[in-house]
Formats: sequence, structure tokens, C-alpha cells
Amino acid sequence: MKNNNPLQQAIDICADDMQRVNACIHDNLQSDIAMIPAVGHYIINSGGKRLRPLLSLLTAKMFDYQAQRHIPLSVVVEFIHTASLLHDDVVDSSDLRRGNPSANGVWGNQASVLVGDYLFSRSFQMLVQDDDMRMLKLMSDVTNALAEGEVLQLSRTFHLAMTEDECLEVIERKTAVLFAAAAEVGAYVAGQSDEVVKSMAEYGMCLGVAFQLMDDALDYTVETEQAGKPVGHDLEEGKITLPLIHAMHQDAALLERVHVIAERETEPYQGDDRSWVRQRVLQYGGADYAMQRAQEYADRAKKCLPNTTNTTIRQLLCDLADFSAQRTV
Repeated sequence: MKNNNPLQQAIDICADDMQRVNACIHDNLQSDIAMIPAVGHYIINSGGKRLRPLLSLLTAKMFDYQAQRHIPLSVVVEFIHTASLLHDDVVDSSDLRRGNPSANGVWGNQASVLVGDYLFSRSFQMLVQDDDMRMLKLMSDVTNALAEGEVLQLSRTFHLAMTEDECLEVIERKTAVLFAAAAEVGAYVAGQSDEVVKSMAEYGMCLGVAFQLMDDALDYTVETEQAGKPVGHDLEEGKITLPLIHAMHQDAALLERVHVIAERETEPYQGDDRSWVRQRVLQYGGADYAMQRAQEYADRAKKCLPNTTNTTIRQLLCDLADFSAQRTV
């Protein structure tokens, strides 16, 4: 029976390559410092979708690439993503990651930060082994953009005047650049023209924005048990995301309440703050608006896909864009 979930279809189609990716991950997490593979394997095996390396594999497959160079480069993408997660959870004081205790909850903040550093440095060792200055430049630019995105988001903590454009800038720098790099890797190793490589990078960027906008909407719409991570948590961390921005423009009472929350330094949420804010964001269409914008970015992503002879994979990449903007967890 055919699975209609495009993510599962992609996983099935790329199963052999993903086995090679997982073996490469294992090989490159080896260290005689036992805590490094322990923490690395813990977070990498904690139930993530592997969407970024999968995007590299699918893109290469769409262009009928037959060699193996995309395997270690997909692992570089996953290592950079995992390193950023380890650091994010420390910065955000998150106790859960995909329904399990976060790495910093198990080993502490110091171990999480240092193993994240190890994964970044390991990524660049692998890029040196790949020996292509273009890929080295791409991943160094991406890593720099991720760091800038984190600092930008931190600098805009409880920035109640945040505009939609500013919000999208954070998303592009902090999340979408790595999706763009993943798609670019697949097209580049497959020997595509600069124009096609650029189009695939734009596909990845739009896909990544759609994915994050849905994450931001789901923070207001789903329950913790369903999401496998804390929800209703963004505002508590001072993150002014698109659902809240849109709703505050419609509702003066919400804006006033968020001002009060922002002024509390040590414990932003008190009493029924979380449920009250959530209810107002939903009532004034904040989550719906973010979902609508996510679909617009998914539609943009689909238009970036070049015409190829492999129409099956191309259609699957279209379906994945829609999936990113319509998922429920």
C-alpha cells in the first residue's frame, strides 16, 4: 500500500542512501573522549526527521546522480544542524527535545555547548577532506549566518515592535539558510549549472521558511504531548514570532498584556498568561495567518524547481514543500 505522507515517501526512496548517511555519521562521531559520541548519538538519534540531509539526497537523486560524494556532505549539513540544536537548547533553557530530555538536561550545559563545538569543527574537517573550495565557502557562510541569526534573535528578545519583515529575516538566517545549503549540495554534486544550483538553493530557502513558520504557528495550536516538545514557549523565551505579531496588530489588549509579560525579568509567565495569550492569538487569527504565509512560501518553493526527466522526484519535492506548510507536528 502506498504511503501518502511525502516525508515518508522521501525516506523510503532514499533508504539506501540514508543508511550510508547514518554509517557516515557513526564513523565521524568516533572519538576517544567518550562523552562526544554519547552526546552526539543521543541528539542525532532522538527522533528527528533528518529533513536537511534528506533534501540533499533527494535533490541529487532528482538529477540522477550516481556517485557517493553527497553522502559526507549531507552529514556535514546534519552535523551543523545538530550543533546548532545543542547550542539552541542551552540558550533557550529547553528541557525537552522531540519528547525526550534534551542533551543539556541529561549532561548539562557545558557538555552540550562543547559537543556542539566539536560537531562544528568536525564538519569543517570533513569539508577539508572533500577538497572543494566552493563547498567549504558555502558551509562556512551558512555557519556564520546561523550564528548571526541566533544573535539577531537574541537581540530582538521581547522586541514588541518587531515587524513581519524582521521576523522573516530571523527565520532566513537562523533556519532557512541550512535548508538552502542542503538543496544546493545535491544540485552541485550532480554537476548542474550555476542557474539550476541557484534555483535549488532558493527552493530550499523557501521550504525552510515555510517549515519554520509552521513551527511558529504550531507553538500556539498544538499540545505538548502531540508536539513532543514544550509549546506555548516562544513568548516565554522572548521570541516575538509571526502569529503573535499579527494578533497584536489586531488586539490592543493582547499587546498590553505582552508588554506586562516582557517587563518581568525572571519569570515572564505568571498565572494564566500562557493560556490567555494563546487564546487571543488564535482568536485574532495569528496562527492562521502564519500558516497562510507558510503556504505562500511553499508555493514559491515549488516554482523554483527546474524541469527534469525525473518527474517522480520533482513531484515529491513539490509535495514536501506543501507538507512543510501543512504538517500538524
